[in-house]
Amino acid sequence: TLDVSMVSAACPHCKIIVVEASSPQLNSLATAEDTAVKLGAAVVSNSYGAPEGAFTQMEAKYYDHPGHTIVASSGDSGYTTAQFPANLASVTAVGGTQLTPATNARGWDETVWFTPSTSFSGGASGSGCSAWVAKPSWQHDPACSEGRTVADVSAVAWNVAVYDSSLPYGPWVVAGGTSVASPLIAGTYALAGNATTVAPGNEYAHASSLFDVTTGNNDWINNSHGAVCAHDYLCVAKKGYDAPTGLGTPDGTSAF
Repeated sequence: TLDVSMVSAACPHCKIIVVEASSPQLNSLATAEDTAVKLGAAVVSNSYGAPEGAFTQMEAKYYDHPGHTIVASSGDSGYTTAQFPANLASVTAVGGTQLTPATNARGWDETVWFTPSTSFSGGASGSGCSAWVAKPSWQHDPACSEGRTVADVSAVAWNVAVYDSSLPYGPWVVAGGTSVASPLIAGTYALAGNATTVAPGNEYAHASSLFDVTTGNNDWINNSHGAVCAHDYLCVAKKGYDAPTGLGTPDGTSAF
């Protein structure tokens, strides 16, 4: 329900295909990925992940589909081991932000999504430096010089209202996590209409068309305000690229 709602919010007139895996195991999810592509999905959104490793990388080929854009959540545990499949160079990795009303021209302030672990359903936008995937040609961040850095872009990931009449505690509920952000970005790709022609990393050539998120951190486990990554961009937002929010959030569709 959450994924479909977010895709629809970003692209109300898009045709949405729901593919359900037979189990939450990686091999079943990989089969579902191929199925979505075979059914003609221009964009495939994945709101799941697992810490990268030898086992996860065995499924990497199922997330490499030229002519289709693959999107995945960066994770909800802050700066940690890079998450599969978001760690793959063939995938757009999506982090999360949170919004608060403001008096500026946009009407909102935006920061890294970070909800303290002491609260119900807490978490933070996932980021990491891959130990398994080589640096793609379109990334140039220095602290992760040889590995793929997660994330690429981001979208709102907290305090999002969703309507689901089947829920006993609904029908309106508040949702969060990069499982909100990933389908929002997938819908943005679909709305832009270029998902079958753009290559992975396309956003890096259009960073000026994104809202740059420059405040906050995702040092969630330690809650030490960025000490976990020595207050570097791998876990602390800054001007330009940073790992928790990538290049930023959509300002229209120009970056996609």
